[in-house]
Amino acid sequence: MAFKLPKQSFLALAAVGWVDGSLQKIESIGLVRAAKEAGLGEDDVAEIEKAAKTKTTTLDDADVGGLSEWEQVLTYSLAAWFAQLDGVLSTSERTTLKDLGDKLGLPEPLRKRAATAAYDIACEPEQGRPERYDFQKLVARLKERMPQLEKNM
Repeated sequence: MAFKLPKQSFLALAAVGWVDGSLQKIESIGLVRAAKEAGLGEDDVAEIEKAAKTKTTTLDDADVGGLSEWEQVLTYSLAAWFAQLDGVLSTSERTTLKDLGDKLGLPEPLRKRAATAAYDIACEPEQGRPERYDFQKLVARLKERMPQLEKNM
């Protein structure tokens, strides 16, 4: 069962990564791998790779207005995972996660459940590493915790 997300979701993730002033190599690897696993085409992946190298990438660069509720939750969940990939969740990253949640229109309870699901997977052995993070397991965990959203997939 593959997961699907549009390019805009990954541009938002790049913005979360850049908010602390640097996007570490480990974060870039995770971002590009997630984009590929989400089924993005070569051109979209190239745009994500460029955003991972461009310090000026912001949330304004990501038009997330047309996402389904499921895509919103999955985007936020991946952002929560992505923000802590370098081992530190800075104040600016925490603020940007809040801003992303606002931009997505997600209520606080959904944000908490989405972030918790991402952290649950990241805490499993080897899952904290971007080359090993099990995105399919995250999708399954989100479905388990929020079955009402499955109809919006």
